[in-house]
Amino acid sequence: MAEINERRDPSKLIDIQRGINDQVSGYRDQIIDYKAQPDISELRYDPFEWLKSAGSRFRKPLLEAFVLQPDAANLLRDGIRFLAFSSYAGITPTWRLLARIEQSNRPEEEYLRDAAMGIIPLSPSGSEVKFANSGFEGGVKIVNAMHRMGVKVLGDDIRFDRLGKIRQIAFEMGKSQVTTEEYDFYSDITTTGNYARNSTTNDNDIGANTLTSTFNVLNLDTALTTIATAKDRISGNYLGYSADTIIIGPRMEYAVKQLLLSNDLQRAADTGAAEVRGMGTYNPYRGLLGKIIVSPWFGSSYQWALCDSREYSYVWQQVEPWQIMQEGMNETSESWLTIDAIRYVIRGYYGHGFVDDRAWFFSNSTTAPTVA
Repeated sequence: MAEINERRDPSKLIDIQRGINDQVSGYRDQIIDYKAQPDISELRYDPFEWLKSAGSRFRKPLLEAFVLQPDAANLLRDGIRFLAFSSYAGITPTWRLLARIEQSNRPEEEYLRDAAMGIIPLSPSGSEVKFANSGFEGGVKIVNAMHRMGVKVLGDDIRFDRLGKIRQIAFEMGKSQVTTEEYDFYSDITTTGNYARNSTTNDNDIGANTLTSTFNVLNLDTALTTIATAKDRISGNYLGYSADTIIIGPRMEYAVKQLLLSNDLQRAADTGAAEVRGMGTYNPYRGLLGKIIVSPWFGSSYQWALCDSREYSYVWQQVEPWQIMQEGMNETSESWLTIDAIRYVIRGYYGHGFVDDRAWFFSNSTTAPTVA
């Protein structure tokens, strides 16, 4: 039971599988487990191989390894880095499904916004050419920032063969890199101030792209058409966006599945009124959104968001990949001399943010879904 309960924590990607005639044939749940800890026996090689006697499956006592191999401490520290990055690589962050990754070598990058040029008019020979009706409205700046955290491994954990504990520390180092990225991404997409589009400013035909709307069919219709009618402010060109992903927290999962994965729809109550369109039970919402992302990082309330992930309107700028820097275990190391510990610093350098929030809709609702 403990193992089952532990697996309730992670994010989940529900990938909708389509069949012929655009009918949904089923769906697949892919668990994205932040607690993933790859077994060392499944790795390509064992970084502690040198701790085994020739022909033996078992590691030698660590004290014996220190005697036979004086540089054991350095090899041990290299193994920690290997395990940390194996842990990082073994967890798939959900933000990668929704963001465009760009390389950056400057403090900040600027992206052009609202650059559609409108309809090309008729212009027969001899008439004066008309220039594009576009304001090239400014740009969006995404600033890069560094993330750093120090970790200490005590000498006693090394001396007394506490490899299990050291390995767990290494796994946690890798996991912290993934969870930092997830936290930053979800903090951004759940900030209402990042959604600034409205029909009053000619961004779409419906209204604001952030509301406090309870999840139900009417509000889902509003959100879908807000994205579908997104357009350039100056030229009025429609951008052709179409939501394909819904992002929710764990409390929303089953209500959303009920609406988006059911075979048919039924009336909630019989009012006795004449039916305008008959009594069809086809569910037009089934399979409408190709991906359902369920993440605890999205919040514990009833928030929900839609986006067109194919437009990559959210950018993740990579300046430097994650690094784990380590100090020497010798007389030049202050921490080794004073507190008998090896220190590590986990460091990452990146920036992230929206470049076009017209492909998004966010509801900061605190009311449970009304899906009967």
